[in-house]
Amino acid sequence: MSSAHIINTRPLPQGLPAARQWMLLEWIHMVGHVEDEPQLKSFLDTLKEQLPTEHMVVALGRLNQSQHLQKLEKLINVNYPLSWVEHYMQANFSNCDPILHTPMGKAPIFWKETFAFAKSPLEKRFIAEAASVGLGTGVSFSAASLKQNMASLISVTGEDVARDIQLVEMLNSLVHHLHHAMLRVANLAPLSPSAMLLSNREYDIFHWMSRGKTNWEIATILEISERTVKFHVANIIRKLSANNRTHAIVLGLQQGLQAPIAANE
Repeated sequence: MSSAHIINTRPLPQGLPAARQWMLLEWIHMVGHVEDEPQLKSFLDTLKEQLPTEHMVVALGRLNQSQHLQKLEKLINVNYPLSWVEHYMQANFSNCDPILHTPMGKAPIFWKETFAFAKSPLEKRFIAEAASVGLGTGVSFSAASLKQNMASLISVTGEDVARDIQLVEMLNSLVHHLHHAMLRVANLAPLSPSAMLLSNREYDIFHWMSRGKTNWEIATILEISERTVKFHVANIIRKLSANNRTHAIVLGLQQGLQAPIAANE
């Protein structure tokens, strides 16, 4: 295995009861033998049944310079409501989901704590709509392979997992092994380095540029000033070595700056 695929694993939690030690080791053993998507889905179904959670979803995506998930490449929906997944994609909630805008590969992300810092109307709208379908509380765990600019994220809903410190530590140990499996299953081609030069805000603006939105329309959607949009558009053109706005859109799409969600049911 090349150095680009090496992911630093986390130590196993200390002080686990024997039953939980065996459970975690069994999870790691099972996910280590995953080679294709049906096997991965089977493992995730088994994992979900052993956790005190109602919903689970797993995603693999590209990282930007802030180590945020900039572009989701694969999403495996274990049992999130399909209507919510479709709404999430149609509303482009990946652009305002506070979980995705948290550095990946760090500590577990407790939703209540993260959502408490939401400031923008778009973030607050996302949080309110998620809560309305029973997705308002939960925990997310992530692992990143920085040389590949890739990260995996597993999210589970409800407060029962968050209150169980041992279980949080177990899932935090497991997520690195799950990331290996996601990389094997996705088998993605390397992305051009220039496609990862954009900041998270620039990526958001490029997303709407590529859909034909004007600077004024983008400013309205993102709730920022038109002057700020113009500033970021100029940076996008410069970073992609483009001649103008249209040229930047063409180059960006060629280099992988596509729509942020690619769901795989």
